[in-house]
Amino acid sequence: MAPVPAEDGVDGDDERDEEEEDEVSDEEEEEEEEDEPRLKYQRMGCSVPTLLSGDAASCIAVAERMIALGTHGGTVHILDFLGNQVKEFAAHSAAVNGLSFDIEGEYIGSCSDDGSVVVNSLFSDEKRRFEYHRPMKAITLDPEYARKTSKRFVTGGLAGQLIFYTKKWFGYQDQVLHSGEGPIHAATWRTSLIAWANDEGVKVYDAANNQHVMFIEKPRGSPHPDLLLPHLVWQDDTLLVIGWGTSVTIASIRIHQDQGANGTYKNAPLSNMNKVDIVASLQTRYFISGIAPFGDSLVVLAYIPGEEDGEKEFRSTIPSRQVYMKYS
Repeated sequence: MAPVPAEDGVDGDDERDEEEEDEVSDEEEEEEEEDEPRLKYQRMGCSVPTLLSGDAASCIAVAERMIALGTHGGTVHILDFLGNQVKEFAAHSAAVNGLSFDIEGEYIGSCSDDGSVVVNSLFSDEKRRFEYHRPMKAITLDPEYARKTSKRFVTGGLAGQLIFYTKKWFGYQDQVLHSGEGPIHAATWRTSLIAWANDEGVKVYDAANNQHVMFIEKPRGSPHPDLLLPHLVWQDDTLLVIGWGTSVTIASIRIHQDQGANGTYKNAPLSNMNKVDIVASLQTRYFISGIAPFGDSLVVLAYIPGEEDGEKEFRSTIPSRQVYMKYS
């Protein structure tokens, strides 16, 4: 049976078809709006272009209220989030390799290829400097550095020793937490947990109970750390995120702690066992040049390698980087 023509001479089914097409088009527009990128970014201005006109950035650290920028010339710049310079420390004579804020954002620690480690107060003239004979590659301050008289921090470098410093009555006391597995490439401290990476993998030390609690072997086939450093970041007080080569590993570390007076921690009984679980392991299609928490997700700074004969090729030339999102 033929369709009944409409009064204007157009088949009635066509009007319904047009309405359906309009609905589909509206749905597509809504989907396009939902697919809007979650990251919006822009190049930092204000003081930054001038500061880097005759130098180059080598590392960065971000606190709640400010940014620390280390350079190849050995300077540490303190910036606001617009890029205005707030302070400047001529801390080193060679490239700055690591930066670390305390949780209050009152102190900044830095380490350098010149073999020095420096901790500067951001609100006074207080300064502590430590000299070594080998390049220092990593530093992490006790999150409670500003609040405690112990002024603890951990540092390490090409000598292959991870050194734990604590202030005593007559000066600083140093303790070698680990050695013998190659240079220390990265370190990070959260609550009582200190994580670091060397040539063999990632280890975690519990400063409250004075014990090693975890070891994760480095991913097979990862580029040498001289070409691509491992990256460590705490998602929260118990989740450690490891970005190494093309792999992302998330470890859950639960430590039994009895909190005593003055915010200190007492040693837990040996019967209370620590619990460590690998809760996620991701393999990416790119090399990880940086990683950071982003709410409940992770932001990954990725290097897309060149393709040669169908295989990935990692080169030591300056890469073109892109930003990717990895959801938890």
